[in-house]
This record gives sequence, structure tokens and C-alpha cells, in this order.
Amino acid sequence: RSYQVFVPDTEIQESWRWLRDITRAAGRKDAEWRNLDDVVATIAKAASQFSELPKVAPPAAFRLVGEKIPRETHRFSGRTAMTAHQSMHEPKPPDDPDSPLSFTMEGYEGSAPAALTSNLWAPGWNSIQSLNRFQEEISGPLRGGDSGVRLLEPGKGARPPYSARVPEEFRRTAGEYALQPLRHAFGSDETSSLSHPVAALAAKPYVAMNSADAAELGLREGDLASVVVDGRTHKLPVRLTAQLLRGTAGIPVGLAGFPVVGVPAATKIAKG
Repeated sequence: RSYQVFVPDTEIQESWRWLRDITRAAGRKDAEWRNLDDVVATIAKAASQFSELPKVAPPAAFRLVGEKIPRETHRFSGRTAMTAHQSMHEPKPPDDPDSPLSFTMEGYEGSAPAALTSNLWAPGWNSIQSLNRFQEEISGPLRGGDSGVRLLEPGKGARPPYSARVPEEFRRTAGEYALQPLRHAFGSDETSSLSHPVAALAAKPYVAMNSADAAELGLREGDLASVVVDGRTHKLPVRLTAQLLRGTAGIPVGLAGFPVVGVPAATKIAKG
């Protein structure tokens, strides 16, 4: 469960609100959602595995001593200064119909439920350093209970899929390498390469190798190597790195125009 950080000035809204508006425009009445609690209730009713979803966090109507929970710390100030370019009048804080949180520092001053704790602060401590002040003991459970609910439980006597399908340990054969995916801050996600300024900073396709492995193949920094990935051969420049163990190699993934799939995998690398 996540909460809104600020109220946008433009026509930006949550995806579920767009879906609601579209269904209304289509003349349907099966998505008359007023706030996120209605969406959560619909999901919980439609699928039994999500029946506990409403327990993840308190509903929008939740109050402590009749007050909302402040999003901001008690040191937050300057609301008038933030809007001084528009007016010197302090505007009324925006309302949030989807949560029991306020967009101010005003509200209930005591300890909030763990799911509604938006910040950690204690005198003489900063941010995460004060976390232990909110725990029963250091590295222990939060006071008032941990947040969240485990929705998906494995079947009785069954092992979760992620632990039942553990891949076998890579056993290198002559000329084979364990090819690993390498991700970059620019270009490796789905949308960053669509921005021209970001795309200009993205890496170009290459194969990274341990210098000892590259020396065995007669490869040096910048030389072209043939790398077989998912049945296709790519001609890639070599980049030497000490971060890869012997017997392993790496290629960047997610780059525009370089649709590599099937990584990690065993691969063969040759010079030229």
C-alpha cells in the first residue's frame, strides 16, 4: 500500500480513477468507486486470495482521537512561502479522500499505526538512525505491530514456486561462460531509453569479461568478440572488468535496439 505524496496541479490521477472514468463514459456502472477503499473492497470480494487485502492498512476514515495522521514531521513549515509566487494567503491544505493522512504537520501527535508511519524522527536522531526508537528492541518488531499482510500463502505441504525451481549450479565446460545480465542506470529500464537526453547517456552493447579469461582467448579491451545468446551470434566489443569471476561474462540488458533475451545462460565466446 502506498500513499500520495503531493497533489498535482495538472490532470494527473491514479490509474484506477482513469479506469472508473472510462467505465462511466462507456455507460457501465460496475466501477462506481469513490475512493481507494472501494477498489480494495472490490478486489477482495472478486478473488479469495486477496480477501485479507483490506487489512494491509487502515481505511481512509481511520482517525486517532478524531484527528488524521500528519504526513509531514512536526518541524515542517513554510506553507505560505511555498505558494508565495501565487499568493501570500496560506491556502487550505488539500484533502486526501483515499487515506487517513493529512498533507500538513498538524494532526495526531502520538504514535501512529505502523502502516501509517510516514517518517521516523526522534530528538538527536536523523531519519533511519531513529528507527530503533520505534521498535520494541533493536532489530525487533515495530511498536504497535508491523505493517502489511501476507496475502499469498503456499498450498499445504507445497513449496513456493520460487524455491521449488532453483536452477542447477552452473558447471563450466570447455569454451563456455556463464553469461550474466548487466543493468545500467541509463537505458536498462523500459522507459529511460525513450528520453533522448537519457538515451544519449545509455551504454552501448558490449561483452564484459574477466581479464584472465579474455587473455586466454587473445582478446584485449575493445576487441570484437562473437557471443552466442539465445541462438543468435552478436559481435560485441570487449570490456575488461575485475568484478566478474573467471568463467563468467556479462552483457547489458534493456538497451534500445539490443533485444537480448534468455540471460542468464551458458554461452560460447570466441575472438572476432
